[in-house]
Amino acid sequence: MDDLIKLERNVRSIYARKLSLLASRYRFNLPVSEKDVPGSPRVLFLGNHSSGKSSFINYIAGADIQKSGMAPTDDGFTLVTYGEEVETLDGQTLVSHPELDYQELASLGPEFLSKLCFKTYPLENLRHLTLIDSPGMIDSTSNHQLRGYDFRECVRRFAERADLILFFFDPDKPGTTGEAISVFTNQLAGIDHKLLIVLNKVDLFDNIQDFARTYGTLCWNLSKTIPAKDAPRIYTTYLPGFATRPLEENVKPIPLDDFDISRGEVVSEIMRAPARRADNLVSGLLSHAHRLSVHVKVCLEAVSAYRRLVSRLRLGFTAILLLTTGVGWLTRSWWFSPDWELALNERNWDGLSQPGIALGIVIVLAALFWWFLSLGLRNLRRSIETEEGVDVFFKRAFKEELSVKKRADLYSTWESIKPGILEIMRVHGLRSLSASASSKKILRNLEATIEIEIPALRHRVDFENQTTPEEEKTVKQEGNDNAHLSTGETEN
Repeated sequence: MDDLIKLERNVRSIYARKLSLLASRYRFNLPVSEKDVPGSPRVLFLGNHSSGKSSFINYIAGADIQKSGMAPTDDGFTLVTYGEEVETLDGQTLVSHPELDYQELASLGPEFLSKLCFKTYPLENLRHLTLIDSPGMIDSTSNHQLRGYDFRECVRRFAERADLILFFFDPDKPGTTGEAISVFTNQLAGIDHKLLIVLNKVDLFDNIQDFARTYGTLCWNLSKTIPAKDAPRIYTTYLPGFATRPLEENVKPIPLDDFDISRGEVVSEIMRAPARRADNLVSGLLSHAHRLSVHVKVCLEAVSAYRRLVSRLRLGFTAILLLTTGVGWLTRSWWFSPDWELALNERNWDGLSQPGIALGIVIVLAALFWWFLSLGLRNLRRSIETEEGVDVFFKRAFKEELSVKKRADLYSTWESIKPGILEIMRVHGLRSLSASASSKKILRNLEATIEIEIPALRHRVDFENQTTPEEEKTVKQEGNDNAHLSTGETEN
C-alpha cells in the first residue's frame, strides 16, 4: 500500500507539473483532484435489486455490514472501508471531512447526500479496499421520479473513480430494467475495461436447462447494450448458504463446482484492486495526457492558421491603402486640374482644399477596405469554427502520423475531444487561445512525458496479485461463517 501511495503522489505531481498549466491555457478539463490525499482502491457494486450486491459485500468483508432482503432495502450509496473502530458518517459529514477525498460529491445535491453513508469496520479484508454499495436498479421513466436525485450521474461519478466495477444480475431479472440499460450505454461507456459482469445466485436454478436459458437471455440483452464484437465474459457464481428457493422433490441440483471456481475468480479480482488502481492511475494519466496533447496541437494549428490569415489580410489592407494614397498623391495634379476647380467652385465647394478632398477620398476608401476586411475575418472565423473546419486542422496537425497509417486510435481520441474544441471556439473564440513560444515548449515537454516519464511509472511499482490461495480460502471461510446471517433472504 505504501508503494501505491507513492505512485499516486507521483501521478498527481505529473498532473501538476506537466498538464495543469497547458490545460488551463487551452481550457481543457482535467478530471483530477488537486488535493494530495491518497485514497484506498475502490470497488463499485451495481445491479438490479435483490441481485446479491450487499450480500457479496458482506461475504467479502466477513461481517453482516449491509442489510439484505427480497425487496429494495436502501435507496442510497454506502461506502464501506477499513477503520480502527466501527463508525458511520452521513453524507454531509463525509463530503466536509478534511481527511477524506470525497468533497466533489457535494455537487450531487442535498437529496443525494441525505442518502449517502460511509462506514468503517476493523476488518482485515477491508484494510486496502473501499467497497461501494449502490441501490438496486429499477424501471424508472424519469431519473428523479422515484429517487429524488440524479442516480445515473451518481453512478457515473463513482464509476469514473472506481478501480473495479461489478455489475450483478440474478435469475429473475437478467438485464431487463431501464436503468441498467441506460447505465451500460451511457455512464459505463468507455470504461468497460474496469467492468466485470456477474450472474449471481446460480444455485437457485432447478436444472441446467434453466441456467442455460437465463444465461442466453442475459447474453442477448447485453449484446444490445454493449457495442462489442465479442460477447463480454459473464462470471457465474453464488454465495454458499444464501439460497432462498427450496428444491422440488426428486430434483437433482445442478453441480456447483465450476461456480465455486468462478466465485473465487471474482473475489481475486476484488482483492487485487490495489494492482488495478496502480494500472488505472497510470493508464488514466496517459490517456489524459494524450488527449490534452491532441487538444493543444489542434488548437495551436487553428489559432496559428487564423493569425497567419489575419496578418496577411491586414498586410494586404495596408498595402492597398498605401497604394491608394500614393496613386492619389501622384495624380493630384490631374484630379485637381483647372476644370475640376471650376466645377468645385460652381458647387460652392471652394472652401475645401485639394489635400482635404484627397484625404476624404482616402478615408472613404479605407473605410470600405476595413469593412471588407471585417466581413472577411467574420466569415473566416465562421468557417474555422465548424466541425469540417476543425477536422481540417486536425489533419494538418497530424499530417505525418496520418500519412503513415490510418491510426484509428488517433481518430477515436479526436472524436472524443472535438466537441470541447468547438465549444471553446464558440464561447471564447480563437483569439482567447495562446500561440506563444512558451506554450509550444510546454507541449514538447508534455510529449516527452508521454513517451518517457509516464511509461517509466509502470516499472517503479511492481504490484503482485494481492490474493493468495490462502487469502481466498480465508474469505470463503468467513463468508460461510456469515451465511447464517442471511439464510432465507436475498439482498437489495
